Amino acid sequence: MAELIDKYFAKHLDLPWEEAVRLHKEYYTSYGLAIEGLVRHHQINPLEYNAEVDDALPLQDIIKPDPELRNLLEGIDKSKVKIWLFTNAYVTHAKRVVRLLGIEDLFDGLTYCDYSQIPLICKPHPDMYTKAMREAGVSDVEDCYFVGM
Repeated sequence: MAELIDKYFAKHLDLPWEEAVRLHKEYYTSYGLAIEGLVRHHQINPLEYNAEVDDALPLQDIIKPDPELRNLLEGIDKSKVKIWLFTNAYVTHAKRVVRLLGIEDLFDGLTYCDYSQIPLICKPHPDMYTKAMREAGVSDVEDCYFVGM
């Protein structure tokens, strides 16, 4: 994925490779997602970026069903908790990943970075966590547990 992002920076910003790699890292560090820097500073179309980067990844060659992960998630008592997918990826990428893992049916919902909305809001911005809580129907942060991978 990093290579596709670097290629995107080099191609669309007309940068030498080393500068593309440096700027990618700078935006990722500053904003949590390289795409936010691209949108903020270069007015790129985030949905076109998604098509050329995230959706262009050959995930079907990399990600296979994960029975252990499925068993772990199935073992959670859903009468007591919601299992909510919370990602900085766009919806198409998020859904493709969980489908390939064979766990798409185990989540109660999905909060994703909506590339069609400007400004982009993504983790670690506090508004992204507020958005996830609102979408999950949770009002008290004390009722949330975040497990990152």
